[in-house]
Amino acid sequence: MLCIRKPSVASAFEELVKLILTEGNDITTEDGQRCRELLNVAVEITNPKLKTISSKYPFGKKAIESYTKQLLYGSDSEGEFVYNYYERIREYPSHDRKLKNDQIKYVIEKLNSNPTSRRCVISLWNPFIDQKVKDVPCLNHIGFQKRGNNLYMSVLFRSNDILLAFHSNALGLIKLGEYVAEKTNSTLKSYTHFIYNAHIYIDRDKTEIEKNFPEFLKYIE
Repeated sequence: MLCIRKPSVASAFEELVKLILTEGNDITTEDGQRCRELLNVAVEITNPKLKTISSKYPFGKKAIESYTKQLLYGSDSEGEFVYNYYERIREYPSHDRKLKNDQIKYVIEKLNSNPTSRRCVISLWNPFIDQKVKDVPCLNHIGFQKRGNNLYMSVLFRSNDILLAFHSNALGLIKLGEYVAEKTNSTLKSYTHFIYNAHIYIDRDKTEIEKNFPEFLKYIE
């Protein structure tokens, strides 16, 4: 298991890319693409207030702002996927989609009524839906623990594209954590990002690797 501890998402992003490109193993995905991966990765961001954006992140500030907005407020576009993160977090559907559950509301109420509760969790995977469709959530679980005035946030990704998605994912989720902290009279102390499969598409995204991480190009040629 790989454990990384960094003060900021930007520094963790650059370290993760380096480690995957230099130490990862290659597989062929279900859709036939070559992918370099590391299994079971844990990343702790010790100072979530540091929101600098790495100059090496291909999509930049606009992508991060867009992801954060969709995560917190939902998306106007419908029909592209059978899920979106806002829906799974704020309007989690029953198997027949007739009932909706606001999991953030539950977490906030639970933390305020019982600050040391270990039940402040959010599930995004819906087996009634996700076992039958092509596009499924990469983010599967979010958890919060409050100790004193500090809030500790953990998330679990089944699969995470480190080069193109991790930076936006982590900063967007930290913003969600800060919202929960505000509503529970606490401070987001740390953010831990667990990944079952951390990967980079080394053929598909070779141009971005060459542009932003040229020093590691020799490892994929």
